[in-house]
Amino acid sequence: MTNWHEYNNGLRRRGDITIWFTGAAIAEWRPTRTGARGRPQEYSNLAIETTLFIRQVFHLPLRQTEGFMNSLAGIMKVDITIPDFSSLSKRSIKLPRHTLTKAMEPGSLVIVDSTGLKVYGKDEWHQEKHGVPARRTWRKLHLAVDENHQLLACELTPPEIGDPTAIPDLLAQIDTPFETFIADGAYDGEPISHAVLNQQPNAQVIIPPHKTAVRSAAGDTQRDGHIKVIDQHGRIAWQKKTGYGLRNYAELAVQRYKRIFGKAMKARAVPQQKTEAWISASALNRMTNLGMPVSVKF
Repeated sequence: MTNWHEYNNGLRRRGDITIWFTGAAIAEWRPTRTGARGRPQEYSNLAIETTLFIRQVFHLPLRQTEGFMNSLAGIMKVDITIPDFSSLSKRSIKLPRHTLTKAMEPGSLVIVDSTGLKVYGKDEWHQEKHGVPARRTWRKLHLAVDENHQLLACELTPPEIGDPTAIPDLLAQIDTPFETFIADGAYDGEPISHAVLNQQPNAQVIIPPHKTAVRSAAGDTQRDGHIKVIDQHGRIAWQKKTGYGLRNYAELAVQRYKRIFGKAMKARAVPQQKTEAWISASALNRMTNLGMPVSVKF
């Protein structure tokens, strides 16, 4: 590691609980009056998003989040009230999700992967002691990351939704150009290539074809080229030639997400779970910007 000092300080800053409400945040804590009929909302989207952000970073239930934010407001003596736990739950259903790439300078790669997050169910100890089934419910988290370890997009789906099905929704969240799309063999197929090339016509699609894959009738697609190289030189040589090894960045992003925010979701309903995943992705990007290790082979 060549930047141990900077990375060490970045890890310390991730645990820093110094929190400050800026003047702009206080001014936007309540929504502006629109003159529309009906009772106006008590808190702006910024207030809800900020409170949920604190909840995810510090692993707090809703009521404890309310108490934590109230204590911060009291210590700082700011003239704001804090959303109660019921408001947080209800407002998170339709909370607007900002595009993750708007807060960063994305690289030239889009690397995707997915993982499972537990919603609820008995843990292993409970199953063994009482002899009860797990009865677990899962959600599938789809992530897109670049070569700088920044999360470009995230999508949460039921477990029965296949990995390729989520690709169009992930790509729709990326509003910046990219040069290369990398994914594992689960995404192999022409539909994925078409979805990528429809958004970036000149992009390179690096997905390992199945070992029984055959070339198309035209024989001029990128997938056909991958099959030809693998047949002639083998998969290891193909991986080195195409840079497929960079796909481990997506696996690392999944590992970091689970290590920092846990392997289970706090929310029980799908709309709140989608917001929870997006808030976690935003928080992970902020942590990444504090510092990441730079490693070289020796």
